[in-house]
Amino acid sequence: MVSIRLQRVGKRNSPFYRIVVTDSRVHAKGYVMDIVGHYSPVRDEDFAVDLEKIEKWLSKGAKLTPRARSLVKRAKGGK
Repeated sequence: MVSIRLQRVGKRNSPFYRIVVTDSRVHAKGYVMDIVGHYSPVRDEDFAVDLEKIEKWLSKGAKLTPRARSLVKRAKGGK
């Protein structure tokens, strides 16, 4: 199953996440099909999501993880 989830890429004590599309069976730092956004919990307003790519992958059957779902909802304007 294809999932849209967060992938940590930041340094130690400085977390930064990419929002990626990957096979759910692949290791968290493994093969990535597409990068659809990024998120920094340190600077909470520093995030971006490509909603067109998200919709494309969701139409193909991808599933959002709970944290990725909340970021997409926030990008669309909801809380």
